Amino acid sequence: MSLPVTSLRATASGVQSGSRLNELSRDEVSTRWPDLEENRVALALAFDNGSGSIVLGHEAFDSELFGLKIGRILAARAGSAHEYGVLLAALEAKAGALEYDQVLRRAPADNLTEIWALERAGFELMDVGVTFGRRLTSHDPTVQTAGLIVRPAAQTDVEELAREMVQLPWGSRLEADPAYDPVRVRDLRVSWLFNSYHGRAQAFFVGELDGRPAGYVTCLLREGADHGEIELVGTLPRFRGRAVASRILAHAVSWFSTRTALVTVRTQATNFAAANLYERAGFTLHSSDLTLRRPLTSRGRSLQ
Repeated sequence: MSLPVTSLRATASGVQSGSRLNELSRDEVSTRWPDLEENRVALALAFDNGSGSIVLGHEAFDSELFGLKIGRILAARAGSAHEYGVLLAALEAKAGALEYDQVLRRAPADNLTEIWALERAGFELMDVGVTFGRRLTSHDPTVQTAGLIVRPAAQTDVEELAREMVQLPWGSRLEADPAYDPVRVRDLRVSWLFNSYHGRAQAFFVGELDGRPAGYVTCLLREGADHGEIELVGTLPRFRGRAVASRILAHAVSWFSTRTALVTVRTQATNFAAANLYERAGFTLHSSDLTLRRPLTSRGRSLQ
């Protein structure tokens, strides 16, 4: 079903005179952004002269767990900071009318024009991320893991991991956002682990030491993507210092090597231990990003 098409006069300085901002139909969204999940798109806006566009997606998982209506800008393009400003202002007005509490944006760190426009529009910095990548040969052999058994996870493994890992801080934007109840953040992390086991990830490996799960890694191959992604990596506290993460990571790299030519992994810019781990495993810096949020209601700003 097509979204209704409306027009707004783009009058900000830096926007071509007479250009109009139109809301796109779902068919137009599918044509312009074939890689976006159609059922995730809440609205899309574009200048009729083709100079800029923006897409808002609905974050169903986060919204349900936090009891807030959360949107995310999935794509944004403009020729100037002023054009970004017009797009952001129009999107905020429409998102507010749709009763969103928050809008998030993960912007490439090298797009300073967009970042400046986001901050000017009231978006607040919540996270700085770095993504590492490793090019793979046709088959990277599995390394010997000397006492560590790496195997597919079982339900009981995930239950034990969830009990222990959920209490540890991740240092992510979820914990930093004052609008998110810490109990619900922990619930989200548990759900993330179980969702990974039940199909979100194409592979979920655990490393076993002394007969117990000592660490884990999840491997994703998104449909249409040209690379694989390591989404979660962790070691239980009592097994740290025994090279668990590096050996499970090597197993994951071997798994990916028969399925894709590139694998990436993202972490917070302040997680130096993770960055060192990935560099030792042959990964190099691939990209960096900033995650910002725009509260649209008092609930979206803080629970206090």
